Amino acid sequence: MARTKVCKVCKRDFNPMRSMQAVCGPRCAIQHNAKAREKSARKALRKRKEALKTKADWMKEAQAAFNAYIRARDYGKPCISCGCYEQDRFTGGHFDCGHYRSRGAAAHLRFNVFNAHGQCKRCNRELSGNVVEYRLRLTERYGPELVQRIEHDNGARTFDAQYAKRVKAVFSRKARIYKKIFRSSL
Repeated sequence: MARTKVCKVCKRDFNPMRSMQAVCGPRCAIQHNAKAREKSARKALRKRKEALKTKADWMKEAQAAFNAYIRARDYGKPCISCGCYEQDRFTGGHFDCGHYRSRGAAAHLRFNVFNAHGQCKRCNRELSGNVVEYRLRLTERYGPELVQRIEHDNGARTFDAQYAKRVKAVFSRKARIYKKIFRSSL
């Protein structure tokens, strides 16, 4: 005789007649199958929507994941340009992901973690990156060799949709890890 199970629909205990039985009776079976069909339909729709995404859509999502990672990585650190401390970075509230060499000027460095840092919105938006101060603090943090390597990196690189998908997956995972670490330490 099989052990007592809990019905997946009505949550009552029942004695199954077959070992793979998940629900207690026909009414619950109908509801269970309807939910399973809805779930598979949602999955198929999600898959069709992903197939329709363009390279630009994937790049936008990858950039958002990268920016979230940079804000999470630099949580608790001062603005790379002016040195001010603002704390509400997880929601993107007071800090942006500021690029030393902008995405417009050096699109090939858009996902370079040494080219992007937490930057207050004032420096990033109103002062157009506050590049002079950014360079000074970048040199203090990493040394002049790395700054010169970033400044002289002019190699042409293009990113395809597959690369953008990988970037999104990697940096989303890393951002979740950082957020979990910082939230547990608060």
